[in-house]
Amino acid sequence: MNENNQEDVTGIAFLDKLFFDANLNRYGIMAILLLVVGCMGGIAVGTGGINSTVQLFLLAFSTMFSLSMMLAVAPMKWVIYSGILAVIIDLVIIAFNLLS
Repeated sequence: MNENNQEDVTGIAFLDKLFFDANLNRYGIMAILLLVVGCMGGIAVGTGGINSTVQLFLLAFSTMFSLSMMLAVAPMKWVIYSGILAVIIDLVIIAFNLLS
């Protein structure tokens, strides 16, 4: 707990500051993550992820896991972590496909 007697959402100070009071802004954060994760996944598939089974599996699994957490109204800690994981995997695959 922090000094304001509120429970930290993620336990990482930068993320808690970025997603200020994530439980209050739950649906706004989920809408933004839905847009970012969905678009980044589509871009990653479009840059060459469709030609590789492993890349397509990673993209589909991370995107579906993130979207499932949002649909299940999971705790915000899991929603934020799954969204960040999906975006990181998308960026790595985009960079790999564009640079190779």
